[in-house]
Amino acid sequence: MIRVKVSAAVYPTEDPEKVIKAISSLFNDIKLRKEVINTTGSETEASPSFFFSAEGGIEILQTLHGLIHREEIIDSVRNKAFIEGLSSDRLSVRFLLNKQAAFVGVPSIPAQEEPLGSIEIIIRADSQEEMERLFEWLLPPTEEGKPVVEVEMDYVQRDWGA
Repeated sequence: MIRVKVSAAVYPTEDPEKVIKAISSLFNDIKLRKEVINTTGSETEASPSFFFSAEGGIEILQTLHGLIHREEIIDSVRNKAFIEGLSSDRLSVRFLLNKQAAFVGVPSIPAQEEPLGSIEIIIRADSQEEMERLFEWLLPPTEEGKPVVEVEMDYVQRDWGA
């Protein structure tokens, strides 16, 4: 089973509603929770005030899937995020998306750490095969930037042993 966690820090200079809009622009029917950060008093003003986070299944990736394909950035997302962010056991992947670009509905992988943080996505799978199928669905092989083969979302979690 695919499990997805999406989170973003909210800094004192940010409008929380804009962070909510940025996340909601990329992810389907996401129900964000506010997670308060316990401060010890030693933090600087550059520390986040709190986090928004949500968890769900593969279905919350449907909008992101469509946007990555619409923007024709499959190869760059695969190269920048998924290859670099894949865990050594190949059961999870972590990548970041730019909050400002997300606010206008565009998925963008930041080149480096952003001063006000990014939207963090962590995807976990039960098996390496399931993670490979996720890649095939979300970031399929391309030719000249266009998907060679498209698979449906249910392909990812299909029980291949039955």
